[in-house]
Amino acid sequence: MKYSHLCLLLVLVLGIMAFGCTSQKSQPITPVPTTLPPTSVPTTSATPVYPQQLAGQWVLKTMAIQGGSAPLVPTTDISLYFNTDGSISGYGGCNNYFASYTLTGATTPKGAGMTIAPISTSKKYCESTSIQENTYLQTLQNTGAYVVNGNLLTITDASQNGLVYQQAASIVTTTYYPQPA
Repeated sequence: MKYSHLCLLLVLVLGIMAFGCTSQKSQPITPVPTTLPPTSVPTTSATPVYPQQLAGQWVLKTMAIQGGSAPLVPTTDISLYFNTDGSISGYGGCNNYFASYTLTGATTPKGAGMTIAPISTSKKYCESTSIQENTYLQTLQNTGAYVVNGNLLTITDASQNGLVYQQAASIVTTTYYPQPA
């Protein structure tokens, strides 16, 4: 009895499978013509305009922390480079860093408005400069305004901490040559 039920079930399953696999004559698909409405492409500048006065390399000369009341002279070279694509890069005294910047268009008592996106850095640890570098990068990260005065750039954050740079091309270096005795 069990064998007959099993055979009946098997015949039923095979029949369903065979019946489901038969195909009907398919109708050809006719494409439906569509017309798209005309579109207009807004005209925008392909590259934003960045102030020429910011372009190039700047070397940090002074940091004014604690609301600008405590000036610090860096103990190592710290640089900032404004690239023409809206990004910045530089050397923080131990690590290289990079980010993007945006000019806000606002005018503040401390200059033209600017923000800097989160800063990424390399991951070296330098015991002698890590505190200085962290202070520098934190102040730079919180940029609120900038002003260029000749070959000096001053960046100020919301807490009135400031970074004063000198344009690299205007830094004069002196090379000393030993004189014969």
